[in-house]
Amino acid sequence: MYITISNASLALTIDIQGAETRSLKDVHTGTEYFWQGDPEFWTGTNPILFPACGGCWNGTYRHGGREYTMPKHGFVRKQPWTVTRQTDDSVTLAYSPTAEELEQFPFPCRISVTYQLVGRKMLVQFAVENLGESTMYFQMGGHPGLNLPDYDPNRPISGYIALEGQPDSVLRATTQGCTEPERFPFPQERPGYVPICVDTFANEALIFDNHQITAATIHRTDGTPLARVESSAPAWLFWAPQGQHAPFVCAEPWYGLCDRIGFEGPVEERPYINALAARETWNGGYSVEVF
Repeated sequence: MYITISNASLALTIDIQGAETRSLKDVHTGTEYFWQGDPEFWTGTNPILFPACGGCWNGTYRHGGREYTMPKHGFVRKQPWTVTRQTDDSVTLAYSPTAEELEQFPFPCRISVTYQLVGRKMLVQFAVENLGESTMYFQMGGHPGLNLPDYDPNRPISGYIALEGQPDSVLRATTQGCTEPERFPFPQERPGYVPICVDTFANEALIFDNHQITAATIHRTDGTPLARVESSAPAWLFWAPQGQHAPFVCAEPWYGLCDRIGFEGPVEERPYINALAARETWNGGYSVEVF
């Protein structure tokens, strides 16, 4: 089931399954800004990552003397959410883990996402309510895929990523999708200006941690802006399918990060884990402005 909200400039379509955005269109020109999903490259469009961003080493994490299994990116992206509020230009969807899911994530909670259109901007606000009596530990992330209108299978570069903040170096996720200890430089045509091409994503994602990034603008090949993603998240990933010349790129703000290779510590020590006290609420989010 799909829901569409709109304003004078944009129309946004959301899938009840996973509360995943499926389309962001200019209502006047029909321009589609969001990747639509294609099994040749990637079937997703913008999954919500909860309660894990990336992978856990050996697919497990530890809490309170027990070991739990957790799939990459968590489980809410595969579940139907409930619409709790809707207006012409905004909608809120919510999800609470099932009894079965609480066996792998022992923290009763309620998560919600609000999508709102303001001018030419999509605002995304996450909220996590701890319904339990002890501190809960979780990660949360966005994964928006943006179309590259200048994609041409015969041209090596499909656009550019202009980074804001203080980008310095990246991590690499290799074995089991977990990060290596070394840091690496990233490809730049000039400071903070990254070409979108196969070579840039030769090691899958560019992973910026330590609040290096505050925003990023996807540019067309002629340098004009296409979309700007902004967030206070401590970690950002930029991703396109490894080894493929793809017609999209993902700009992903993460409040959390995958494990380091070989990590076997408690969940409290996972990178950028969020610790939420009993009966408290956490908030985070990001925005996407289109041009």
